[in-house]
Amino acid sequence: MTRPVIKLNGAKFKEYVKATPRNYSVVVMFTAMAPQRQCHVCRYAKDEFVIVANSFRYLQAHSKKLFFASIDFDEGSDVFQMMKLHTAPVYMHFPPKGKPKPADTMDIERVGFGAEAIAKWIAERTEIQIRVFRPPNY
Repeated sequence: MTRPVIKLNGAKFKEYVKATPRNYSVVVMFTAMAPQRQCHVCRYAKDEFVIVANSFRYLQAHSKKLFFASIDFDEGSDVFQMMKLHTAPVYMHFPPKGKPKPADTMDIERVGFGAEAIAKWIAERTEIQIRVFRPPNY
């Protein structure tokens, strides 16, 4: 069983996310986990993202149409530059065809970064409904 969230670096990002056409969507979380980056919400945001990725795997219709990935600033600063990102965390949807539109970047300022908000946003972007299952020890 592969991990629910694929870890990317610059090369893997180009291979799995930038390569087109694909027959799948990728939702990428951009993080900055190193303590010196002072991204205090990154850890919580990542936990919520992993909850959604795990919930997706419980779906009966769990398909190869959607993948979850993350890339950390320290492993892919080139990707941050390419995507013109200056903050973290950022959730971005990369559709199978074409470039991401503004709505393919989740508006964390407006909706927060809770698992339910992420799942709702993914449904809007991909029409894949994910019921969020929170681990009982949460």
